[in-house]
Amino acid sequence: DGFPGESLSSDSCDNRSEQYIGEFTTPNPDFGCNTHIKFGAMKEYATSRLDADYIATGHYARLWHRADFDSSIPFDKRHCFDEWMMETSLSLEREVKKSLLGRPEEEWILDNRRNEHSPLLPILLAGVDRGKDQSYFLSGVKAEAFHNVLFPLGHLIKNEGKGSENSSDDVHIQQSVRDIARDANIPTASKRDSMGICFIGKRNFGKFVSQYVARPPVPGNFVDVDTGEIVGRHEGTVYYTLGQGAKISGASTRYFVCGKGGNDETTVFVCNDTHHPALYSDELLVDFQSFNWIGLGGKDDIELNGISCGHIPRPLVDGKSIQLWARIRHLQPLASCRVFWDHTVGNCNGCLNVRFDSPMRATTPGQILALYAGSDGLVCLGGGPIRERGASYMERDFDLPLSKIHPSGHNDLSLMNSSSRKVL
Repeated sequence: DGFPGESLSSDSCDNRSEQYIGEFTTPNPDFGCNTHIKFGAMKEYATSRLDADYIATGHYARLWHRADFDSSIPFDKRHCFDEWMMETSLSLEREVKKSLLGRPEEEWILDNRRNEHSPLLPILLAGVDRGKDQSYFLSGVKAEAFHNVLFPLGHLIKNEGKGSENSSDDVHIQQSVRDIARDANIPTASKRDSMGICFIGKRNFGKFVSQYVARPPVPGNFVDVDTGEIVGRHEGTVYYTLGQGAKISGASTRYFVCGKGGNDETTVFVCNDTHHPALYSDELLVDFQSFNWIGLGGKDDIELNGISCGHIPRPLVDGKSIQLWARIRHLQPLASCRVFWDHTVGNCNGCLNVRFDSPMRATTPGQILALYAGSDGLVCLGGGPIRERGASYMERDFDLPLSKIHPSGHNDLSLMNSSSRKVL
């Protein structure tokens, strides 16, 4: 009559929630859930209490397990699971090599760095269905935590008649997840996608987060960034993030949050245009020690100035920059950028300095930067919380060419029929 059910206690989830929410000024629930709960508390419970050999989750992403598979073992002597793992690994290796073809700056990804104490680690890849790809939310998970993890939906598309903008034509003839569920008479085959935050449940997110911030929310003013005038009141800066609609009671103008702080740290600055120059910048910083590199090698394989660097892209260790892809929110189209390791700012290990080729809307400290490599952004190199964004186009008194700004999301239709605007 089905599989026996197991559940984690609410205390386990709340403890992990408190652990990561307190770290960020604007926490990303799914990033923290995957890092601390699903591949932290849940995996630990499954392996230690349930004696599980593997865990499988429904994430739309893929893992390239690069373990040494002994192809000399006769076919009839191999376990069918081992055979499947070997075939999957070889198939993904071919796909990665194809994605890196003609990109010599990224060939270090295929450098099988390891020693006898650190086997090859799994590498995180985007899901075949790029419209459902969840690698962004998985970018904070340590590569070691991906050992013995399977993503059985990663090679599938979610909905019938839907393919991947970046994958091969054969995607379009695959059965979708919903097709498979419907054929198996699973009751949820046509159920709407779940958009909630699993470990919070039906609790209000704002009130939930306010329990874990350093100090209780303090009411303050909404201030128009252009005029300096107070245009409304709010209940606390913690409830607002850059780029969102401000929803100011009684205001005749639609405002968007473009900054927080002020002299008393209680001001929320707002602007009257979704494409206001105060919302755009083309540079950000991430504390180097906070960025999670996935599967590139063991930390102790290379050392630079006393820092273990085996898990860091070799060009950065050599003092070079790398041209990569990035996104600063889930399913945002990948943005071209150049990444530097700046040792002169931040903590003792410096910062990642990321410079985008196009203006980026609402770069928010505390939200996640994920980096990708390959011609189609196939390889997710990792992710980490944004420390700070660079000066806005308004602060720099720069033109904002709307024809060149990067979409803020996968369904951003606000850029159509736009022209350049300048701060006056």
